[in-house]
Amino acid sequence: MDIKNALERKDIKYLIRYIRSVLNLLKSKDRLEREVGWKAIDFLIETGNVNELVQYRNYLRSLLWHRLQGVRDDAWKHLHVYKILQTKGIERALTAQSDKIKWSAWSNVLNLVQLGMVPKEHIRSVRYAYWRLLRSIYPTIRKKAWRLFVKLVHEGIFDSSDKHRFSELLKSNKANVRILAWRTAFMLVKENFISVDELKANIGYLEELTMQQSKVKKVAEKLIKDLT
Repeated sequence: MDIKNALERKDIKYLIRYIRSVLNLLKSKDRLEREVGWKAIDFLIETGNVNELVQYRNYLRSLLWHRLQGVRDDAWKHLHVYKILQTKGIERALTAQSDKIKWSAWSNVLNLVQLGMVPKEHIRSVRYAYWRLLRSIYPTIRKKAWRLFVKLVHEGIFDSSDKHRFSELLKSNKANVRILAWRTAFMLVKENFISVDELKANIGYLEELTMQQSKVKKVAEKLIKDLT
């Protein structure tokens, strides 16, 4: 009998006896195997066997910054498990050196706050780490980070005291960063984070982006039209 069969049979004793096999499934390259592993973890918790998992808290925490994105993503989807196990140190991922690991954490930061796992004030104290994601060398992370930034402002993680640092990104030497900053700025006006007049005062940096033949030029031209 394997873990999947034991789970289907609700064989708690087998799952506890082979708990290490369950844990190994959580870092499998195979999504379906990871799914079985997490279902087994949830089942053990639901049946009152939390104590069988407590000693493995650090191992489970390490999955949050695992090198494989699929492993990380699945772990972050199970924050309720970490809360029940009273896992400490999860907030360290917010300041990780790797943009990929850091993004996994920040993309779940509001869940951490909502679950009461990390205080909002602590999130604010490490928000400096988020700026690098807005300039990330990974296009997907960079774009997603800019989309989330608006929500983080809305939730009070960032506020008007961060305006100066944000304004520097409106002047970024990297066109792909600058255009994202400008596009986001229009949404931030609605959040009272920055004013239209402040954007107009820096419009020259947006106009510079129309001097090159690229997708950036078209976006910049549209933004200029909206601003004027």
